[in-house]
Amino acid sequence: MDIETAGAIRLFFPNPSLTLVYFEALANALDAGATEVSIEIDVQAFDKPETLKVTVSDNGDGFTDDNFNRFKKLLLPRDKFHKGIGRLVFLNYFNRVEIDSRRDNWRRTFTFKNDFDGNAPLELLADQQEAKTTLVFSGFAKERVKSYDDLKPDALKPLIIEQFLPTLDARKREAKPFKISINLKTSESNAQKEFFTDSTEITVNDLPSMTTVTIKDSTLDAISAIDMHYHIEAVSGKGSSLVAFSIDGRTIAANLIPPSSFPPGYLCVFLFESELFHSNADSSRQKLVLPGGTPETQLYRVLRRELGKVLAEKIPQITEKNQKIKETFEEQFPHLLGFFEDDTVGLIDRDDALSIAQQRFFKEQKEILQCEKLSDATYEKSLEMSSRTLTEYILYRDKIITRMKEMTGGNAESEIHNLIVPRFREYSQGTMPSEIYQNNAWLLDDKFMIFRTILSEKSMDSVINAIRLDDESVGDTGRPDIAMIFSADPCDTTPVDVVVVEIKKKTDAEKDNFYAVNQLLDRAGKLVAHCPNIQRVWYYAIMDVNEATAFRLRQFKWTPFFSKGRVYYQEFDTPHPDGRIIPTPTFVVSFDAIIADAEGRNHTFLEILREGMKKYADEHGDAKSSGEE
Repeated sequence: MDIETAGAIRLFFPNPSLTLVYFEALANALDAGATEVSIEIDVQAFDKPETLKVTVSDNGDGFTDDNFNRFKKLLLPRDKFHKGIGRLVFLNYFNRVEIDSRRDNWRRTFTFKNDFDGNAPLELLADQQEAKTTLVFSGFAKERVKSYDDLKPDALKPLIIEQFLPTLDARKREAKPFKISINLKTSESNAQKEFFTDSTEITVNDLPSMTTVTIKDSTLDAISAIDMHYHIEAVSGKGSSLVAFSIDGRTIAANLIPPSSFPPGYLCVFLFESELFHSNADSSRQKLVLPGGTPETQLYRVLRRELGKVLAEKIPQITEKNQKIKETFEEQFPHLLGFFEDDTVGLIDRDDALSIAQQRFFKEQKEILQCEKLSDATYEKSLEMSSRTLTEYILYRDKIITRMKEMTGGNAESEIHNLIVPRFREYSQGTMPSEIYQNNAWLLDDKFMIFRTILSEKSMDSVINAIRLDDESVGDTGRPDIAMIFSADPCDTTPVDVVVVEIKKKTDAEKDNFYAVNQLLDRAGKLVAHCPNIQRVWYYAIMDVNEATAFRLRQFKWTPFFSKGRVYYQEFDTPHPDGRIIPTPTFVVSFDAIIADAEGRNHTFLEILREGMKKYADEHGDAKSSGEE
């Protein structure tokens, strides 16, 4: 050939595969009017690619003078539908192709390879011959075959049907029979990969029955209509889908919707055919290249719309499932309402929908945060984004409450402390935005959200040693299980509040429970003496409050708080070494009360915010549908 084939292959076939060899040989056979095509694959073993031989034979017109002249001249297509370069892929995978073509009283034989000189005169025969053209591919040019499926008949069959469905379906409509045989012969089978000598056929009975709908849209080509051929059928197993353009008798994938948009258990085929598409494929027939002036975005929008109508009509459970998914979004991700796509086609892909909505959310956040001055519009938008961010934070709190519910059954005290207030990690006010997700003291009271300083392990060791009581038992860390969070840095001179959380060992003995309560006051005194700038101590003792302990607390003037569990409160005074009185509001709280009360407060916040997000999303949707922005 008068062209450097290796470079041409890289240019015209940037993503070649062995299946393209079968496709191009089959395309040539079908173009030649063949009604019977045989693909014979012979290999000793999958891991011995050097033994691979492929034979493709057909009963088409064969290499007449006209056909041969076009074959030997690269880039000389038969018409506007043919590229004139398909045979290049043969030499990407095989060093040589032995070709024998005969019919009537002539025969032509030649070897197609890199130094092919185009010389292959006709040989006249004495007897009439039935039409038969055979291509024998040998000398596999790669180090290995990439996949077993490149050789297995059952794997190749659906790929061939998918690739040539327009041509084969046209023959079906015209009542022209055809048979494509695929045979594999191997000496060394692999049962695990289902790789063994096998054969299959493709006939008219293997094609789906297509229904045609004509699409006309004024925003597209005013002359060329688009025919949508489709087939939808319930099948066993996962099912499959094909959405493609019909171009020059073959299919090119149309990336209109993801495969996950089709429900499992269905075979869904959609082919779009139009004068708009004819001959408008790239050189490797892997991509549609629209003519100038055709708006691709609008074209895809129209095709998605029509495809969606058919899916909704033929598979009504898609609408039902989508509604359930949307309801789940409203429940789990209210801060993203209004960012989910409205024009979803087919089954909603949950992960994709969430990813797209999250990206839109982040984009609008970024735009607001980068504004130097807020106009009326951006001010309103900033309020909306603030509400969304708050909603996201309340959702996070809901997860923490769920986690705490799971810890009810006897988790180590240190685990419970770490969930409420991370121990032994030093934080400060300056990093508040990131640490708001570290401080869960709001479980006790929402006012503690603003407390930010948690002691480092070294500082905490010093405090623990200073406030340790005589003869007290220690927790699983070898010291009392106490967590603290300050309103500011206790090492500064600024007065600070401190929240102290202490879990008391579970016991049914009323005497032990009340002794544990008295310990709180001793601990508060030591803490105030050690940290002289403390102005208030909020003390929480989490313990099992049984009937006897509850009765005794009431006798000692502890005030019961309204709660779904048991909460008792009393305000104590703790003398400071300098004579000041430090208020020490103290709470005795049952574990279930912390969970239930926090859940109640959080649920109220969440419902208010969720309703606000739904209202905004509805109004925003109405504005978009009426053309407003």
